Amino acid sequence: MVTAITLYMLKIRFIAITSLLLYVASRRTDVTLLEVRPMNTVYEDRVIAIKRYLEGEQPSQIYTHLGYSQAWFFKWKLRYVLDGFEGLEDVSTAPNHQARQTTEAIEMAVVNIRKFREKRERDETKYALIGAVAIHKELQELGYEPPSVRTVHNILVRHGVIGPVPESSSVREVLNRHYPSFDITQPGQLQQLDLVGPRYLQGNSQRYYFYHLRDVCSRRVALEVGKNHRASTIVNAVIRSWQRMGIPTILQHDNALEFRGSNQHPRSAGLLTKLCLALQVESVFIPVHQPWRNGSIENFNGLFQRFVLNAQQLKDLPHLQREVPAFEEVANTQHPHVPLNGKTSLEYERSVKFTPKLLAHDFTFKPQPHFQQPPEGKVSFICRIRKSGKIPIASEKFDITPDLAWNYVYATIVVKEQTLKIYHKGELIKEFPYQLKT
Repeated sequence: MVTAITLYMLKIRFIAITSLLLYVASRRTDVTLLEVRPMNTVYEDRVIAIKRYLEGEQPSQIYTHLGYSQAWFFKWKLRYVLDGFEGLEDVSTAPNHQARQTTEAIEMAVVNIRKFREKRERDETKYALIGAVAIHKELQELGYEPPSVRTVHNILVRHGVIGPVPESSSVREVLNRHYPSFDITQPGQLQQLDLVGPRYLQGNSQRYYFYHLRDVCSRRVALEVGKNHRASTIVNAVIRSWQRMGIPTILQHDNALEFRGSNQHPRSAGLLTKLCLALQVESVFIPVHQPWRNGSIENFNGLFQRFVLNAQQLKDLPHLQREVPAFEEVANTQHPHVPLNGKTSLEYERSVKFTPKLLAHDFTFKPQPHFQQPPEGKVSFICRIRKSGKIPIASEKFDITPDLAWNYVYATIVVKEQTLKIYHKGELIKEFPYQLKT
């Protein structure tokens, strides 16, 4: 009994002393607390930087003298503005800590970041975006675990920073405003092309490149491998692929120079474009810096990386030239696809009685073909109208209208007519003279 009472009294005394210490600590200023808190060198540098800034020293002098970057200084300055000197401590990645940040702390951070960006008083906010996507990214850089972009948008609305939008106009809808889509119902209508590389084999400094084609409807793939990314190499890989999987109506790809041609001669057709024109295939360039628009082939690239490049002990080019076709065969004949009701690519093509338009095995294509007359055919670009009302095509800009800023348009070069036609929601809204040199 004596032991139990003694332990109980000690427990009460411990709680009382702890409460007193917490109360005293809460009455002291941040600066006073800093004097007794043990600090590592990195944390101490952050404190010194902020104190020198508060004393009126220029940021450039501070981070240069301490040996850090401009981004480092303004990151910790914002942490200080949001959370005081406690914000200069390392953010824990423990799950229980992150769970507490999803409430009021996150909301205040979102609102304050937006306000700081709008004021544009600091170097890092001079040209900063102020939307939900940009704020979401900055939260990540600051060490938070942010909610979704849409939640960030809703926080700004809830705090009255921005006005509400109609229910049907979500953040995702704004990001995809009138993005042109293709009505794909059969294999052979749309293929996506991508260049993967360079990739290296273990213990080998040789660069390897992979040229991937995928049918968007049937998910069928054609894979090639080589040692360079020259346009002529890519074109030959596409020719071999079309000889076994068929020529599409539309070939979609990104804006890589290997596909497009030259920035110095924006109206000169690249080699791949010339091949498409020769075979009456519409070449479609997705928006610049938006690789997810080629989602079908991008998803497959991850599968290829995991199954072939990461899992196999590949030695050299001959080994790759054996493994890549083997994986193509497996992907087309053994991989079931949920959108195809569990069928493989070849099973699906047979079920819809699809007959591919195979390119002849004796087909030849000159390295530098030249059309005597402008050929029949189209070359198209999916573009997003900038705030200025302009769209980029190759290395040129064309004035559409600021009224449609952030909307997507479908810009088509009708080669024989020598015109560039701009379509918005399927309607022709503008036309320019355009001579594509073929």
